[in-house]
Amino acid sequence: MRLSARIKCFKYLVYAYVILISICGGAQLVIGAFLLWTHKQYSPIVKNQFWEPFAVLIGLGVISQALCYLGWTSASRKQRCYLGTFCAFLVLFIVILFLVSGWSVATKAHLITPAELAIETSFSEFLAKDNTNDQTHIWNRLQRDFHCCGCNGIHDYKKNKQMGFPWSCYDPIDTKVFNTGCMHVFVKSIEMNMIRVAVVAIASALIQSLGIFCAIQLTMLLRTRPTLMLPNGENHSIRVKRTREMTPLSPAIIGNPTPHSSTKPPIALKPVVPRVDPPVIKPSH
Repeated sequence: MRLSARIKCFKYLVYAYVILISICGGAQLVIGAFLLWTHKQYSPIVKNQFWEPFAVLIGLGVISQALCYLGWTSASRKQRCYLGTFCAFLVLFIVILFLVSGWSVATKAHLITPAELAIETSFSEFLAKDNTNDQTHIWNRLQRDFHCCGCNGIHDYKKNKQMGFPWSCYDPIDTKVFNTGCMHVFVKSIEMNMIRVAVVAIASALIQSLGIFCAIQLTMLLRTRPTLMLPNGENHSIRVKRTREMTPLSPAIIGNPTPHSSTKPPIALKPVVPRVDPPVIKPSH
């Protein structure tokens, strides 16, 4: 296969690879925004903690779109320098994705204790202010949406005989009281969101690792120069230069040069008189 055909082939492979990166970046943006939005609805219960992995996932999605622009522009212009920069940033980005995946798993493993302490403090404030009848309170919304009751269960309300179960603890279908405590359900929800961030990050890293070799190969092909086979069998690298066609100047151009033309008018030649030798007269005898 000729060099130009190989360059064209890998150029379109890089285009397809850039589109794949754009899809992964879009998925990171959508999933990260959804997880951050759902977490922010109940984040005051855990004192606005554990939102960082979701925001980082959104940031990685934005960076993916910027990398797509750089890769597409580099491939279309066949700029070797830009392609090399694209490959370097892409390798760094893939490493960051793996690190974010590990960070999310580590956050999941260490969030139980601080989350439980924050939830217990928030529930104590909810009982102390007697906001059980407030339909817009965050604890009533949490109990309604997660189908739970109390911090550790319904016994949290039974301890206070003057306070009954709030309306959010009842199932709207069969009017039964939810038995599960909200602490266990909410902490499990945060842990699952951390796992989702880790899965999205590592899946994006693996998918984006598949086509990086196409971009590297295109960068190497653009550095290849044509070679000339010498008689002794050795290859010699040459540069192909575009030859200029030499067209003869017309008499009109020679006689009337333009102001910007570097062609000087021809010098008039002096007429040359042919030399005539005098006749040789032979003496007569």
